[in-house]
Amino acid sequence: DTGTGKARWQAKRGMSRIAHVTPQVTAVDGQDQLVSGAGDVVQGFDPKTGERLWTVTSGGEGVVPSIVIGEGLAFTASGFPTHVPGGTAIRAVRLGGKGDATATHIAWQDTQDVPMLPSMLYVKPYLYVITERGVARCLKAATGETVWRERLGGNYSPSPIWADGRIYFLSEQGTTTVIEAGPALKVLAKNVLGEKCCASPAV
Repeated sequence: DTGTGKARWQAKRGMSRIAHVTPQVTAVDGQDQLVSGAGDVVQGFDPKTGERLWTVTSGGEGVVPSIVIGEGLAFTASGFPTHVPGGTAIRAVRLGGKGDATATHIAWQDTQDVPMLPSMLYVKPYLYVITERGVARCLKAATGETVWRERLGGNYSPSPIWADGRIYFLSEQGTTTVIEAGPALKVLAKNVLGEKCCASPAV
């Protein structure tokens, strides 16, 4: 409760493992849902009561990239594999499931260039991804189809950000690659800060 600081509810995930994911609140069929990821699962909760509404299995632990919402989908990265069938993957989960929605609500998944640290970025209608080794991809968010793929160089912990039609990829080496948001890779600038950067920029 923001007025008193007292806990309103405490929810349970069920079987899951460690993660470091920032949740998102989004409207589903006119009602808010808290979409939260953990090791091995992505889940939806009622933010008023804490009731767990649905669960989708997404194997992997120590998940760092935060959930991104767009096109009625939650975009997630699966985390580090520990004997997980199929290994790591980017998964697009359809919102609005009930109970165990694994079989019905994974819209698409892709095992290429899965980020372990940077979060993905949705700028309608595309999903932008950068891996720790500097491989950037643009995908059609609705289908997962790759639009372009390019190695930017450097290592990446910071997440890409969007501002005023431009996307900013900041490397750990302190170089920001600025591209135009859209279906073609158009590099507009490269800005060198000259020192190590591990945190995401803010606008």
